[in-house]
Amino acid sequence: MAAELNTEQKQRINLSQHAQDVLNNDWNQFAPNLSKSGFINELLYRYAPQAQASITETVKRQRQMLLIQLEKMRIGREKVSQEILDAVTQNLLDPFQSEIIRKSKTYPRGTSLNFRLNNRNRDYFYDPAWQDAKYYDDKPSRYMKALIEEYASHTLFMREAFYFQESITLTKAAEASGQLLRITMQNAKEEKAEWDIRVYGVLPNDAGLFHYIIGRSVTKGGLKSEERIASFRVSRIQNMRILSASGTRSGRLSKAEKKEIEDKIARDGVQFLVGEREECIVKLTEKGKQMYRQIQYMKPNASFIDEEGYYHFECSAYQIFLYFYRFGEHAKVLKPASLREIFADEYRRAWEAYCHIERPEELSNR
Repeated sequence: MAAELNTEQKQRINLSQHAQDVLNNDWNQFAPNLSKSGFINELLYRYAPQAQASITETVKRQRQMLLIQLEKMRIGREKVSQEILDAVTQNLLDPFQSEIIRKSKTYPRGTSLNFRLNNRNRDYFYDPAWQDAKYYDDKPSRYMKALIEEYASHTLFMREAFYFQESITLTKAAEASGQLLRITMQNAKEEKAEWDIRVYGVLPNDAGLFHYIIGRSVTKGGLKSEERIASFRVSRIQNMRILSASGTRSGRLSKAEKKEIEDKIARDGVQFLVGEREECIVKLTEKGKQMYRQIQYMKPNASFIDEEGYYHFECSAYQIFLYFYRFGEHAKVLKPASLREIFADEYRRAWEAYCHIERPEELSNR
């Protein structure tokens, strides 16, 4: 019988510092609109069905996979009895089960994390018929710890896939069925923006950190002739749904359209599919050249370096801004003039902000 939850539904679990750091990072990355308790509840609910820490269900899935593999091996061969098949499956399953049980009990101790368990998770984790109770000494807090510690052991890319599995699955369903996918996002002005997408697929960015939905998109209800090749980061999407086939145009892409998308991805990278390509010229100091060689994330490839040592790029100005902004005085945009003005304005505002910071001696005299 699992322990009972207090009437205020306050939950305390012990987490390693690494797991707590991952929680804070992913909360800011995936769900900044939620409270921390809200994010933890959402994470537990989404991840539990996928986690090895859900031992009974994990063993069931592994058993089914082994049975399918063994069944394939005996096709066309002498018939093996079901008893022998079950025995072989169990022998293969035992070490796997022992390992995931061991792993669930050996995560490092840390400090307490307190949050309020919502009603949905109260019913799930404090179910009197909880099937994993024997593995966690009837203590749901130990199960929750194992879930979060296991989640935190994965890469950011995998964690994003776990947290947004439903969205990724829905996107792939739209692709497979050839139906339009409608997504809702916020634009830079924090206004709601809706897009209709003929889906090409879900792909990682160049650094392998985030998932992007790729396709031909247009604003909600727009015409096919107005479409542009675009990418949308999954974690920034607020809502999505597949549009019913009746009354809407097809969401399928032709072979020629897929080839066009593939060519643009090869040229511009997954996260920079939106934005017109234009010539951008950047002057780098020696330190800037060294930084350009070393910093690979979001790096635009130079078309050529002219006789004056200036770097020429054929890409979106947005990519140049995101990449070279961190270079400070070691990168100067020469062209286009509009981008040079954006850099100057951004640095000017940063300088003004620092000018208004009180000096240390003024702070100490308070």
